[in-house]
Amino acid sequence: MIRVRQTRRSGFTLIELLVVIAIIAVLISLLLPAVQSAREAARRAQCVNNLKQLALAAANYESANGAYPPGLYWSVLTGAYAGSVGTNCGPLVLLTPQMEQMQVFNTINFLQNVFYAVNVTCHGIQINSLNCPSDDNQVRTLPVDYFFETLPTGPRMAYSSYAGMVGPWVVNTWSIPGLGSGQRASHGQAKANQLGMFNVCSDVRIAQVTDGTSNTILFGEHTAVPLAASAKQDWHWWTSGNHGDTQISSMFPPNPQRRITGGAGAKAFIFSASSMHPGGANFAFVDGSVKFIKDTINTAQPFEPLTAVNPISDTVAGWVQVISTGASTTWDQTFAPKPGIQMGVYQALTTRNGGEVISADAY
Repeated sequence: MIRVRQTRRSGFTLIELLVVIAIIAVLISLLLPAVQSAREAARRAQCVNNLKQLALAAANYESANGAYPPGLYWSVLTGAYAGSVGTNCGPLVLLTPQMEQMQVFNTINFLQNVFYAVNVTCHGIQINSLNCPSDDNQVRTLPVDYFFETLPTGPRMAYSSYAGMVGPWVVNTWSIPGLGSGQRASHGQAKANQLGMFNVCSDVRIAQVTDGTSNTILFGEHTAVPLAASAKQDWHWWTSGNHGDTQISSMFPPNPQRRITGGAGAKAFIFSASSMHPGGANFAFVDGSVKFIKDTINTAQPFEPLTAVNPISDTVAGWVQVISTGASTTWDQTFAPKPGIQMGVYQALTTRNGGEVISADAY
């Protein structure tokens, strides 16, 4: 009797293989959103922790010095710019000892402007807690002409995902308290128009936060991602106290790039709170709490269309009016809401002594 040996099959047919691949694809499509959501939750938690550290550092600074650090202070320049004043470092630099970054603080010669060659080292130091994990955290190479002295090689600049809140509008004093002539706007006039926790030559004390420490924003997120490549290089410098670097306002709503039109370098995007977290941004309050504020929070209306062609006018929202102008430029302005327009809940959260009544469920 002859036996016929049956050959066992050792693989899959093409149809079976395609079915398996289809099943795997379906499983991946189901699991991927959950994985991405978990990763974003972890990034947001780290961002919250970063902001909480900043708020605690600011509270310790105020306790030790009697006031919060200024958003920006000016210094008298020397060398080729002798006789002029120049922008100096911002609050993040002054907070480095409270952030346990004393080694960074020690690299700075505070007898010289931060943008002189003697202080070039501090600019390129990337402090991890100043960067949101969801943000674009590159260290950027900057051209040498941003410094007050010519440097042989281009300095590197680290940037921050966070900035201090100046209030409903940007106020530039272009002055040093106690100095006389040559100033574009009086310090006293600007002081009266500074409503937030940080500003030019500000020295806010905790006793001045009469709206309540849990209702006053101290720091907010500030992402460079929506900006054009050229604009990214010019803003968000962690060492600079300039508006658009480590100072932001609530003149426009959070994440204005999601709600209003404008060029990728529009000043509204540069001067406003913004985030890569979907739906809103994280904010640290004076009491040390950190809250996620949605893009849909009640805010002042209306919004004027923005253009990249006229960057100065981009800084003024439709609900704001200029009530006085300084000597020669539109930067020296003081503002107020237009008649009949109320500040929104978002703007109210950024004033320290506005007297607004905000319910707990309003944001």
